[in-house]
Amino acid sequence: MDDAELVRRLKRYDAEVVGEVVSRYGAALHRYVAAVVGDHHLAEDIVSETYMRMLDRIGTYTYRGVPFRAWLFQIARNLGLNALRRERRMAGEGVLAAVVTDATDPERMVEAGEARAAVRDALQLLTEEQQQVVLLRFVAEEPTAEVARLLRKSEGSVKQLQLRALRSLARRLSRNGGADGHEAE
Repeated sequence: MDDAELVRRLKRYDAEVVGEVVSRYGAALHRYVAAVVGDHHLAEDIVSETYMRMLDRIGTYTYRGVPFRAWLFQIARNLGLNALRRERRMAGEGVLAAVVTDATDPERMVEAGEARAAVRDALQLLTEEQQQVVLLRFVAEEPTAEVARLLRKSEGSVKQLQLRALRSLARRLSRNGGADGHEAE
C-alpha cells in the first residue's frame, strides 16, 4: 500500500492500517526516539504518544507526495525534544550500548562503559542538526535520502552534516576520552 492510500485509510480510522503503520515504522521510530531521549522506556511512551498524535491530527494532514514517515518522524522528534527540555538530558547509556558491544570481562565492561560515556559526551557537543543526522543514520538506520526528507534538507546537505559530525566525533574521541570542550563545527 502506498502512502496516499495509507493516509486515506488512516483518515477513516482503519484499525488494520494503524497496525500497518506500527509494523512498518515502529522499530525505526523507537530506535530514533530512544536515541533522542536516551531512555528506552521513555521512548516507548513517546512512540505511543506519536501514534496518538498521528490519529488526532490525521484529519488535518494533507498528503502532498512527501513520505508519510517524514510526518510521523517529525511528530516523534518534536515530542522527544519536548521531553528533553523537560528532563534536561541527552543520549543515555542504554542507547549508546549499541555503539560499543558489551563484554563479559569486568575490565572490558568498564572500558565499554567509559567508551559509551565518551560517545555520549561527544554527541552532546555536536550541533542539533549534526546530532539528528547521526541518530537518524546510525541509530534509526535510515538511508541518506530518507534523512534528507525527514529533515527537509538536500541529500548533499545531509552528507555534509554527517561528514562534519563524524569528523568532529572522531576528533573528540581521540582526545582525552572525548571531552575536549570545543564547540561543534
